[in-house]
Formats: sequence, C-alpha cells, structure tokens
Amino acid sequence: MSDLGAARAERVMRLLCLGLATALLVGTGCSSGSDAAADSAGLARSGVGIVAEGCGPNPTFGSGVVVGASGQVVTVAHTLRGTTDVVVVDVDGNEHAADVVAFDKDADLAVVSASTLEAPMLDLGDVGTGPGRALVWSRDLGVREVPVDVAKRLVVTIEDIYGEGRVRRAAVEVVADIEVGHSGGPILDEDGGVIGIIYAASTQRDRVGFAVDATEVERVLRAVDASGVETGPCP
Repeated sequence: MSDLGAARAERVMRLLCLGLATALLVGTGCSSGSDAAADSAGLARSGVGIVAEGCGPNPTFGSGVVVGASGQVVTVAHTLRGTTDVVVVDVDGNEHAADVVAFDKDADLAVVSASTLEAPMLDLGDVGTGPGRALVWSRDLGVREVPVDVAKRLVVTIEDIYGEGRVRRAAVEVVADIEVGHSGGPILDEDGGVIGIIYAASTQRDRVGFAVDATEVERVLRAVDASGVETGPCP
C-alpha cells in the first residue's frame, strides 16, 4: 500500500472508531477509551429505580442495584416503609412489579425481587477507601453514574428508620453530590463491586454522604425470604 493509501486508511479507521465508540462496539481496532465506555454502560444496566406506593397520595422514589441473583435488587428500607406496591424501573425505563423479600430497619436495607427484570447482577466488593462511582436513578434522567471518593469506614450510631430506638451500623463516608432519590444507589469500587448502599447526605457538610457498607448488605442478603416480608408502618 502507498504512503498516501496508508494515511487515508488510518483516517478512515479513526472516523470509524469515533462513530463506533458511541454504539459501544468492540473489535474494530479502536482505542481502549471505547472499551472503558462499554464497561461503564454495562455497569449502569445493573442500576434501577424504585417506586413505592402505600403511604399517602404520592409514591416515594429511590435507587437500587441488582446484586447476587437475577431480579434481586438491594435498596434502602426507608423508601419502602409501609409500602403496598413496589415497582422497579430498569435502565430502559421499563417497569417491573416487585415483592419485598428482606427488610432491615436497623441497617436501613431492603431487598426486592422482580421476576421480569433482566439486568446483569453485580457482586459485593471488598470495602476500602479511594475513588469509585455511584449508580443513581431519577425520574427525569434515569440511571446515571456519579463519581465518588470513599473517604473512610466508620460505625455510626443512629436512630432506626422509624425513630424508635438507637442502632449501630457499619458504613462508609463518601465525598460526592448526593441528592434526594439517590438513597439505595450502590457505591462501586474500581472493579465494579458493590461496597455500599447510599442512605443519606450530610446535613452539616457539603458533598458528604453516607452508605451502608457491604458487610451489612451481605447479612441482609442472607435473610431473604422468597415468600415476602412486612415493611412496617408508614413514616
């Protein structure tokens, strides 16, 4: 091939790479940047939205993530207090009826099961500090990725989700833009493992949030009851 032909071929390949990166296709000889985008998009498909009804005229909203088994979604218990109907919203906006199969008011964790949900499941990761990401959902934007920095592990003493007593839970403190509706979203390590579930933003410090750590998540997953569980009274 002539030098001119080789240069032309190289330009065509660059254009192909730019176009195919958007479609997240692999195997074209493109740079590793498209592979990273594909990996990120794949993780996002494990994130979901939670819509719960039963307390008052308006539903409550939260985020969640598929962990450990097909259709099994971990979220926060406080979103599901007193609920009678739960819907899981997948990354494509499809809605799936779900049953509450685990509920822990002390850890502020719950598990719901949606038999029609087809989304890749993630594994639990080893809790550590450093850069990571969160998957969060909103009605307007759907599932999206938010960068986080895991600052430290801690044990917090806090009221349970009904305000009935003081409890202790293992948690991580993160630096991130945590907003209403992000509760239930997973904190992921650099390998895509779930190391925490967001439950609150600090009321005293900007860009500081808290997540229940993976050791608590593992314990709640062991308590799953396929026949369903109660979610307590409305707040």
